[in-house]
Amino acid sequence: MATRTKRIFISDIHMGDERSMNNDSKHYGWFNDNIPVLAKFLDDQLHAPDVKEVVILGDLFDMWVIPVDKPPLTTFEAICSNPANKDVIDKLKALAANSDIKFVYIPGNHDMAMDIAGISATKQFMENNFRGIHFICDSAVPWGKYTAGTLAAEHGNHYCLFNAPDIWTVPKDTFLPLGYFISRIAAYNVSKTGTEDDSLDVLAKFFKDFKEDKDSIEAIFEAITQDARLNQNSRIDLTGVPGYSAPTTIDTVKNHFRNLIQNWKKMVPENIDTMYAIQGDALEDLSVAASWAYFDKSGSNTNIVIFGHTHYPYFKPIDPFADQPDPPPHDNDKPWTYIYANCGSWIDNKWLDKGLYGCTYVETEEDANNERHYVRLKAYSSKTTLGEGFVRL
Repeated sequence: MATRTKRIFISDIHMGDERSMNNDSKHYGWFNDNIPVLAKFLDDQLHAPDVKEVVILGDLFDMWVIPVDKPPLTTFEAICSNPANKDVIDKLKALAANSDIKFVYIPGNHDMAMDIAGISATKQFMENNFRGIHFICDSAVPWGKYTAGTLAAEHGNHYCLFNAPDIWTVPKDTFLPLGYFISRIAAYNVSKTGTEDDSLDVLAKFFKDFKEDKDSIEAIFEAITQDARLNQNSRIDLTGVPGYSAPTTIDTVKNHFRNLIQNWKKMVPENIDTMYAIQGDALEDLSVAASWAYFDKSGSNTNIVIFGHTHYPYFKPIDPFADQPDPPPHDNDKPWTYIYANCGSWIDNKWLDKGLYGCTYVETEEDANNERHYVRLKAYSSKTTLGEGFVRL
């Protein structure tokens, strides 16, 4: 019998409800074409003799990508009961029930609880519907972190200005950040025009005009709103969303978040600078956040960090002298000091223009005999390894 030495990390699936998959040119959901691909991938893990854990690092479900003129989702029920998702849901249930594989789920931002009561309700829903699952989330804030020895993994939105759980700006005990409303505006734009931008693409598009001043948040939100042909009096259906009246206007949301930058500076997690917090959302790179939160943190022994959130598959091995002029070449038979990797995503048509099909994941493997802990970034459909290295186990 093979020894189980591998952990599999995936993120950003973004399963939606039936409404998001309307069979016309303007369906706004992000996950449809890749449903059979993910079902096959999960089946592979179920039957792999060397896999000991499968960890989903958030945005398994999507309660954000819903046009502003449609009723929102406040639970996962409509997503899990969507007939199109059945094959994936069945595989996830089989993983949770498999005694040989530990199945872990950490929520991201698109599947985060909206208030404190929602955290326990989400935990109960997942444990009732996926019996055997290990749900990891703080009981007071919708943020979870997976650890195994010197490895740490989380979704990554915690370090991003627009998508971190907001505990400063919105009504007490609710967490929806500005990114929730940007996602809904972007989904509305797609539903009306057929464009394919996701909310991170929208942020990237407007990032070049961003300047850090007291009016920045209002300016960027107004620009996103106008791009979707909405105005300050346009309404957002927030029926059942805690902390908000239904409906709420665009102008009300803008006023809620007008001091977001000042509040971030006061409550900044892990000393993430504001501009890096914006770049994490808009420029697809959370490696600085990984370094500040783990690698450079006093007393930390973490040498592998795995995030999701950005949708961009990324592999970055690090040595302490890497920033020096003319650093020596790294011997591939030597361990790296640190490795940061991002799982990428499983959403439809992502990164085709960069030669990647999406459907990427991170695999780690412990080689106890040689004291090596391997990290590999892989593309599933093409069966390619996009990056590989190891640290000392």
